[in-house]
Amino acid sequence: MHIQIEKLHKKYGAKTTALREIDLEINGGVFGLLGRNGAGKTTLMRILATAIKPTSGRILFDGKELWTHTKEFRAQLGYLPQITSLMPSMNVYEFLDYVCLLKRITKKSDRLDEIDRCVHIVGLENETKKRLSKYSGGMLRRAGIAQALIGSPSLLIIDEPTTGLDPEERLHFLNLLSQISRTQTTLLSTHIIHDIESICPGICVLDNGNVMYTGATADMIARVEGNVWQTACAPGEEQSLKETAAVVSVKYAEGKPIVRYISDHSVCDQSARVQATLEDAYIYALGGVKR
Repeated sequence: MHIQIEKLHKKYGAKTTALREIDLEINGGVFGLLGRNGAGKTTLMRILATAIKPTSGRILFDGKELWTHTKEFRAQLGYLPQITSLMPSMNVYEFLDYVCLLKRITKKSDRLDEIDRCVHIVGLENETKKRLSKYSGGMLRRAGIAQALIGSPSLLIIDEPTTGLDPEERLHFLNLLSQISRTQTTLLSTHIIHDIESICPGICVLDNGNVMYTGATADMIARVEGNVWQTACAPGEEQSLKETAAVVSVKYAEGKPIVRYISDHSVCDQSARVQATLEDAYIYALGGVKR
Protein backbone atom coordinates (compact mmCIF):
# COMPACT_ATOMS: atom_id res chain seq x y z
CA MET A 1 0.00 0.00 0.00
CA HIS A 2 1.18 3.50 -0.84
CA ILE A 3 0.43 6.21 1.76
CA GLN A 4 0.68 9.92 1.01
CA ILE A 5 0.20 12.45 3.83
CA GLU A 6 -0.29 16.09 2.89
CA LYS A 7 -0.25 19.11 5.23
CA LEU A 8 -1.56 17.06 8.15
CA HIS A 9 -2.30 19.23 11.20
CA LYS A 10 -3.73 18.20 14.56
CA LYS A 11 -4.69 20.40 17.51
CA TYR A 12 -6.12 19.35 20.87
CA GLY A 13 -8.12 22.24 22.19
CA ALA A 14 -7.00 25.83 21.71
CA LYS A 15 -3.39 25.53 22.93
CA THR A 16 -1.95 22.08 22.17
CA THR A 17 -0.66 21.37 18.66
CA ALA A 18 0.41 17.75 18.20
CA LEU A 19 1.18 17.78 14.46
CA ARG A 20 2.22 20.74 12.31
CA GLU A 21 1.63 20.53 8.54
CA ILE A 22 3.08 17.03 8.16
CA ASP A 23 4.08 15.88 4.65
CA LEU A 24 5.11 12.23 4.41
CA GLU A 25 5.19 9.36 1.91
CA ILE A 26 5.28 5.64 2.77
CA ASN A 27 5.92 3.19 -0.06
CA GLY A 28 6.23 -0.33 1.38
CA GLY A 29 8.50 -2.48 3.51
CA VAL A 30 9.17 -1.28 7.06
CA PHE A 31 9.02 2.49 7.47
CA GLY A 32 10.24 3.89 10.79
CA LEU A 33 8.70 6.77 12.70
CA LEU A 34 11.22 8.02 15.25
CA GLY A 35 11.02 10.73 17.90
CA ARG A 36 11.11 11.61 21.57
CA ASN A 37 8.14 10.90 23.79
CA GLY A 38 5.59 13.60 23.01
CA ALA A 39 6.93 14.23 19.49
CA GLY A 40 3.56 13.46 17.86
CA LYS A 41 4.18 9.85 16.81
CA THR A 42 1.18 8.31 18.55
CA THR A 43 -1.13 11.07 17.32
CA LEU A 44 -0.03 10.40 13.75
CA MET A 45 -0.49 6.65 14.21
CA ARG A 46 -3.98 7.09 15.67
CA ILE A 47 -4.99 9.30 12.75
CA LEU A 48 -3.66 6.72 10.29
CA ALA A 49 -5.56 4.02 12.18
CA THR A 50 -8.74 6.17 11.78
CA ALA A 51 -9.12 6.34 15.58
CA ILE A 52 -9.12 10.16 15.48
CA LYS A 53 -9.47 12.77 12.74
CA PRO A 54 -6.94 15.49 11.88
CA THR A 55 -7.73 19.17 12.26
CA SER A 56 -6.75 19.73 8.62
CA GLY A 57 -4.81 18.10 5.78
CA ARG A 58 -5.45 14.84 4.02
CA ILE A 59 -4.22 11.25 3.68
CA LEU A 60 -4.30 9.24 0.45
CA PHE A 61 -3.95 5.45 0.25
CA ASP A 62 -3.24 4.11 -3.23
CA GLY A 63 -4.53 7.43 -4.53
CA LYS A 64 -7.82 7.36 -2.58
CA GLU A 65 -8.77 9.89 0.11
CA LEU A 66 -8.84 8.11 3.47
CA TRP A 67 -11.82 9.86 5.02
CA THR A 68 -13.90 9.38 1.87
CA HIS A 69 -13.08 5.66 1.68
CA THR A 70 -12.71 4.88 5.39
CA LYS A 71 -14.51 1.52 5.29
CA GLU A 72 -12.33 0.28 2.41
CA PHE A 73 -9.17 1.48 4.17
CA ARG A 74 -10.05 -0.17 7.48
CA ALA A 75 -10.59 -3.49 5.70
CA GLN A 76 -6.91 -3.35 4.65
CA LEU A 77 -5.54 -2.24 8.04
CA GLY A 78 -3.89 -4.12 10.89
CA TYR A 79 -3.14 -2.12 14.05
CA LEU A 80 -1.14 -2.86 17.19
CA PRO A 81 -1.38 0.10 19.59
CA GLN A 82 1.21 0.80 22.27
CA ILE A 83 -1.14 -0.31 25.05
CA THR A 84 -3.07 -3.44 24.13
CA SER A 85 -5.69 -5.33 26.14
CA LEU A 86 -5.87 -8.92 24.90
CA MET A 87 -8.66 -10.37 27.06
CA PRO A 88 -6.52 -12.20 29.65
CA SER A 89 -9.05 -14.93 30.45
CA MET A 90 -8.90 -16.26 26.87
CA ASN A 91 -6.27 -18.37 25.16
CA VAL A 92 -4.83 -17.13 21.89
CA TYR A 93 -7.21 -19.22 19.74
CA GLU A 94 -10.26 -17.88 21.53
CA PHE A 95 -8.97 -14.34 21.28
CA LEU A 96 -8.13 -14.58 17.57
CA ASP A 97 -11.47 -16.22 16.84
CA TYR A 98 -13.13 -13.15 18.35
CA VAL A 99 -10.95 -10.90 16.17
CA CYS A 100 -11.92 -12.91 13.08
CA LEU A 101 -15.59 -12.26 13.84
CA LEU A 102 -14.88 -8.54 14.24
CA LYS A 103 -13.24 -8.63 10.81
CA ARG A 104 -16.31 -10.39 9.38
CA ILE A 105 -14.71 -13.77 8.81
CA THR A 106 -17.85 -15.68 9.74
CA LYS A 107 -17.33 -19.20 8.37
CA LYS A 108 -15.84 -21.38 11.11
CA SER A 109 -13.45 -23.31 8.84
CA ASP A 110 -12.15 -20.03 7.39
CA ARG A 111 -11.59 -18.66 10.90
CA LEU A 112 -9.65 -21.75 11.97
CA ASP A 113 -7.46 -21.59 8.85
CA GLU A 114 -6.76 -17.89 9.42
CA ILE A 115 -5.96 -18.41 13.11
CA ASP A 116 -3.60 -21.30 12.29
CA ARG A 117 -1.84 -19.12 9.69
CA CYS A 118 -1.33 -16.16 12.02
CA VAL A 119 -0.33 -18.24 15.05
CA HIS A 120 2.30 -19.98 12.93
CA ILE A 121 3.70 -16.68 11.61
CA VAL A 122 4.26 -15.31 15.12
CA GLY A 123 5.54 -18.60 16.54
CA LEU A 124 2.86 -19.28 19.16
CA GLU A 125 1.72 -22.69 17.91
CA ASN A 126 3.04 -24.37 21.07
CA GLU A 127 1.36 -21.86 23.41
CA THR A 128 -2.24 -22.03 22.22
CA LYS A 129 -3.78 -23.53 25.38
CA LYS A 130 -2.20 -21.09 27.81
CA ARG A 131 -4.32 -18.17 28.99
CA LEU A 132 -3.12 -14.78 27.78
CA SER A 133 -2.79 -13.71 31.41
CA LYS A 134 0.09 -16.23 31.66
CA TYR A 135 1.96 -14.92 28.63
CA SER A 136 5.27 -13.05 28.93
CA GLY A 137 5.56 -9.53 27.55
CA GLY A 138 7.14 -10.81 24.35
CA MET A 139 4.45 -13.46 23.86
CA LEU A 140 1.73 -10.84 24.36
CA ARG A 141 3.28 -8.64 21.68
CA ARG A 142 3.39 -11.65 19.35
CA ALA A 143 -0.29 -12.32 20.06
CA GLY A 144 -0.93 -8.65 19.33
CA ILE A 145 0.80 -8.97 15.96
CA ALA A 146 -1.24 -12.09 15.24
CA GLN A 147 -4.49 -10.17 15.72
CA ALA A 148 -3.18 -7.39 13.46
CA LEU A 149 -2.42 -9.97 10.75
CA ILE A 150 -5.93 -11.43 10.70
CA GLY A 151 -7.40 -10.88 7.24
CA SER A 152 -4.00 -10.29 5.55
CA PRO A 153 -4.08 -6.46 5.73
CA SER A 154 -2.08 -4.39 3.25
CA LEU A 155 -0.92 -1.96 5.96
CA LEU A 156 0.31 -2.72 9.48
CA ILE A 157 0.61 0.08 12.03
CA ILE A 158 2.77 -0.88 15.01
CA ASP A 159 3.21 1.57 17.91
CA GLU A 160 6.19 1.19 20.31
CA PRO A 161 6.29 -2.62 19.96
CA THR A 162 9.47 -3.41 21.92
CA THR A 163 8.94 -1.22 25.00
CA GLY A 164 9.43 -3.34 28.12
CA LEU A 165 10.74 -6.41 26.29
CA ASP A 166 13.94 -8.16 27.34
CA PRO A 167 16.77 -8.27 24.73
CA GLU A 168 15.91 -11.77 23.44
CA GLU A 169 12.20 -10.97 23.06
CA ARG A 170 13.04 -7.65 21.39
CA LEU A 171 15.32 -9.32 18.83
CA HIS A 172 12.70 -11.97 18.05
CA PHE A 173 10.03 -9.32 17.60
CA LEU A 174 12.15 -7.20 15.24
CA ASN A 175 13.03 -10.26 13.16
CA LEU A 176 9.31 -11.06 12.96
CA LEU A 177 8.44 -7.55 11.74
CA SER A 178 11.22 -7.72 9.15
CA GLN A 179 9.81 -10.99 7.84
CA ILE A 180 6.22 -9.68 7.72
CA SER A 181 7.24 -6.52 5.86
CA ARG A 182 8.29 -8.51 2.79
CA THR A 183 4.62 -8.73 1.80
CA GLN A 184 2.93 -5.95 3.80
CA THR A 185 3.65 -2.26 4.29
CA THR A 186 4.60 -1.78 7.94
CA LEU A 187 4.74 1.53 9.80
CA LEU A 188 6.79 1.18 12.99
CA SER A 189 6.71 3.96 15.58
CA THR A 190 9.33 3.99 18.32
CA HIS A 191 11.67 6.15 20.38
CA ILE A 192 14.27 3.33 20.37
CA ILE A 193 16.83 4.21 17.70
CA HIS A 194 18.33 0.73 17.38
CA ASP A 195 14.93 -0.75 16.46
CA ILE A 196 14.78 1.58 13.46
CA GLU A 197 18.43 1.06 12.51
CA SER A 198 18.10 -2.71 12.38
CA ILE A 199 15.05 -3.10 10.09
CA CYS A 200 13.87 0.21 8.55
CA PRO A 201 15.27 1.35 5.18
CA GLY A 202 13.06 4.47 5.32
CA ILE A 203 12.55 6.83 8.24
CA CYS A 204 10.76 9.95 9.44
CA VAL A 205 12.00 11.90 12.48
CA LEU A 206 9.37 13.90 14.35
CA ASP A 207 9.98 16.51 17.02
CA ASN A 208 7.35 18.72 18.62
CA GLY A 209 4.93 17.85 15.82
CA ASN A 210 7.37 18.79 13.04
CA VAL A 211 9.13 16.61 10.46
CA MET A 212 12.87 17.03 11.08
CA TYR A 213 13.90 14.48 8.44
CA THR A 214 12.23 12.04 6.08
CA GLY A 215 13.96 9.78 3.58
CA ALA A 216 16.34 6.84 3.46
CA THR A 217 17.91 5.79 6.76
CA ALA A 218 21.29 5.40 5.03
CA ASP A 219 21.06 8.93 3.62
CA MET A 220 20.33 10.33 7.08
CA ILE A 221 23.50 8.73 8.42
CA ALA A 222 25.47 9.95 5.39
CA ARG A 223 24.57 13.56 6.29
CA VAL A 224 26.87 13.42 9.31
CA GLU A 225 29.51 10.94 8.10
CA GLY A 226 32.96 12.49 8.52
CA ASN A 227 31.70 15.05 11.05
CA VAL A 228 31.39 12.83 14.13
CA TRP A 229 34.13 13.26 16.74
CA GLN A 230 35.02 11.85 20.13
CA THR A 231 37.26 13.38 22.76
CA ALA A 232 38.23 13.03 26.39
CA CYS A 233 38.12 16.37 28.17
CA ALA A 234 38.56 17.79 31.65
CA PRO A 235 35.59 17.64 34.05
CA GLY A 236 33.27 20.57 33.37
CA GLU A 237 34.42 21.13 29.78
CA GLU A 238 31.57 19.01 28.40
CA GLN A 239 29.16 21.85 29.14
CA SER A 240 31.14 24.34 27.06
CA LEU A 241 31.28 21.85 24.18
CA LYS A 242 27.47 21.96 24.02
CA GLU A 243 27.74 25.64 23.16
CA THR A 244 29.91 25.02 20.07
CA ALA A 245 28.84 21.60 18.71
CA ALA A 246 25.93 19.17 18.60
CA VAL A 247 26.77 16.82 21.47
CA VAL A 248 25.50 13.26 20.95
CA SER A 249 26.56 11.69 24.23
CA VAL A 250 28.66 12.21 27.35
CA LYS A 251 30.06 9.17 29.13
CA TYR A 252 32.45 9.10 32.07
CA ALA A 253 35.57 6.96 32.45
CA GLU A 254 37.66 7.26 35.58
CA GLY A 255 35.94 10.55 36.36
CA LYS A 256 36.68 12.12 32.96
CA PRO A 257 33.95 12.91 30.43
CA ILE A 258 34.17 11.20 27.03
CA VAL A 259 32.22 13.41 24.65
CA ARG A 260 30.86 12.38 21.25
CA TYR A 261 29.89 15.37 19.15
CA ILE A 262 29.06 16.48 15.60
CA SER A 263 30.86 19.37 13.91
CA ASP A 264 32.41 20.11 10.53
CA HIS A 265 35.73 20.56 12.32
CA SER A 266 37.41 19.56 15.56
CA VAL A 267 36.40 21.95 18.34
CA CYS A 268 38.92 20.82 20.95
CA ASP A 269 42.32 19.17 21.23
CA GLN A 270 42.72 15.40 20.96
CA SER A 271 39.42 14.89 19.12
CA ALA A 272 39.31 11.89 16.80
CA ARG A 273 36.85 11.20 14.00
CA VAL A 274 34.61 8.15 14.55
CA GLN A 275 32.16 6.33 12.30
CA ALA A 276 28.68 7.85 12.15
CA THR A 277 25.64 5.94 13.38
CA LEU A 278 21.89 6.52 13.15
CA GLU A 279 21.97 7.76 16.75
CA ASP A 280 24.46 10.46 15.73
CA ALA A 281 22.28 11.51 12.79
CA TYR A 282 19.14 11.47 14.93
CA ILE A 283 20.59 13.64 17.70
CA TYR A 284 21.99 16.01 15.07
CA ALA A 285 18.52 16.34 13.49
CA LEU A 286 17.15 17.29 16.91
CA GLY A 287 19.89 19.87 17.54
CA GLY A 288 22.05 17.87 19.97
CA VAL A 289 21.33 16.56 23.46
CA LYS A 290 19.27 18.71 25.78
CA ARG A 291 21.31 20.96 28.04
